[in-house]
Amino acid sequence: MSLSLPDKKCAQLIGLRLRNLLKLPKAHKWVCYEWFYSNIDRSLFEGENDFCICLKETFPQLKARKLTRVQWCKIRRLMGKPRRCSPAFFNEERSALHRKRDKIRQLQQRKTNVISEIHALPDEIPMPLVIGTRVTARLRSPQDGLFTGVVDAVDFFNNTYRINFDRPGLGSHSVPDIEVLSNEPQETMPLSVFQNQPRPPQRGMFTPPRFNPSSPGLLWDHDPLLGSSPVKPSVDGTCGGFPVKLLAMMTRVSRILTVKKDKIKQLKDMNTAAEKMKSHETDIDVAFQQRYASLILDLDRLNHELHDLLLGLQQQSQEVSAPEQSALNSDQTSDLKKKSDADAVALVSRLNCSQGKRMVRQEKSLDLITKLTSLVIQIKTFAESSIHSFEFKSLQETMDEIRASIDPQNLSVLQNNVEIHVNHIQSGLTQMGNLSAFAANSL
Repeated sequence: MSLSLPDKKCAQLIGLRLRNLLKLPKAHKWVCYEWFYSNIDRSLFEGENDFCICLKETFPQLKARKLTRVQWCKIRRLMGKPRRCSPAFFNEERSALHRKRDKIRQLQQRKTNVISEIHALPDEIPMPLVIGTRVTARLRSPQDGLFTGVVDAVDFFNNTYRINFDRPGLGSHSVPDIEVLSNEPQETMPLSVFQNQPRPPQRGMFTPPRFNPSSPGLLWDHDPLLGSSPVKPSVDGTCGGFPVKLLAMMTRVSRILTVKKDKIKQLKDMNTAAEKMKSHETDIDVAFQQRYASLILDLDRLNHELHDLLLGLQQQSQEVSAPEQSALNSDQTSDLKKKSDADAVALVSRLNCSQGKRMVRQEKSLDLITKLTSLVIQIKTFAESSIHSFEFKSLQETMDEIRASIDPQNLSVLQNNVEIHVNHIQSGLTQMGNLSAFAANSL
């Protein structure tokens, strides 16, 4: 519906006044404080307030909400006089908010040590943002304001996101997660999933073998890092209670990561130099191209070596943490997939014939629906139980079957609508965290 000329002039006048108002620093901050909530804070502030929660706990039989002023005054008098607008009150509120944010972050990282302390959290827990998500972030410097951008990296240790801003000149900055709002629909997980998840079984304690000074030095004496350690490997192939092979692979991973960090820094410098040459319309010489190609090849080689070492570390950690399960891993994964496939077939068959006739008649389409249902059932099983990263092999097998059953032209649709979300869920469920991309069962 088009506006008439007087309405257009009125709207333009209001827009001009609003723009002038937002130019004032205090007005701009007021708008941010009143209407800008990050993904974490939105679930905390837009849910039930403390008064509603206290009302439910104090008067559980009270179902009505439309009461007279006298009745509300009586209820408030019975609940006690609240403390407001004092420094101690604001400090307590800030501390409670920080604790709730920390609990949500721990649940996002699948840390189960806060399961008994999540009664005050909202019913829906927001999931962490993934790389590539379009966001609006509050930037303090070099310019104060709200700006749009894309998530480039996630730092769970410092609770920040690396945002590449759209506005020219801003570049990339690390922004706290409490000042980042996703422009896309927010993904959440019910709080009941964390409450119903059983605790992982406790492993038995063991006493590490004592150091024997007469033990041979093996090949550690020639290692510049491990050879200088006062603790030498014992005859049985352990050092400090850990396998020598595991420690050796950890050392190699540390060295490769150090080298890769230097290579990435060189690559960033060369990218900057190439952008300057392009902006000045200067030809990039052959020597620069050869150095750039050599650097890319070195990074590719380091990635392959890192991939093999991380797979070895994963296997060694499984043998150390759960040796009694190593022989049963394959059988457990096979049993889980068979059970999920059987449940999916029964569920799809029942729903397909629920109205007295078959809703889907093509066997190929029905088979695809059954496999996707089996995938969802497996994810539900993983979310409700304590799992290890090697148990995701059934997901990989199911995804392989789905890829083989669809037309090659639809592979991109499968990747954009299924595999990306499955990888996101897997990274949240697996114990490897962000290293799940290097797992043997990575999708």
